[in-house]
Amino acid sequence: MRGTGRHFSSGADLDDLISPVRREDSNRDGGESALFLENLRSFIFFEELRIPVIAAISGVCLGSGLELALFCHGRICGSGSVLGLPETGFGLMPGCGGIQKINAIAGRSRALELILSGASFTAEEALKWNIIDAIVPKKAVVAAAVKLIKSIGDDYNRHGIKSYISRFL
Repeated sequence: MRGTGRHFSSGADLDDLISPVRREDSNRDGGESALFLENLRSFIFFEELRIPVIAAISGVCLGSGLELALFCHGRICGSGSVLGLPETGFGLMPGCGGIQKINAIAGRSRALELILSGASFTAEEALKWNIIDAIVPKKAVVAAAVKLIKSIGDDYNRHGIKSYISRFL
């Protein structure tokens, strides 16, 4: 999975997220919940695929774009990439499973720090915190993801993605 252009994803459209939440009308239609649930269902679809799904992250990977990447089986990041969950800066919380995924991958303290601060972080920090699996030159991200997927073959279901990343990148 990759973004088109220079970036993986800058996240959801802020107007789509903020307008239902900030609406003064007390009779909300639940549109904001429906949006998050639909995104979460889509992310879970990729997580449950019986074939490996690798996020090839380059450039910016923020908000729901990072949440999507967290539901992939592996994450390869280009050098110089910037990641983060900036929702708290807009008075929101990550609503598509990012809180649970960061907590499971990086631990509760790191999850609280990243989510509550809304601060972005580098690919090197993400690797140190186990949020991503490898860093490659930014122009080689997609090729590295393809190489990894081709190397996995039928052993994926027996060994998982982690055993392959260190061997083939």
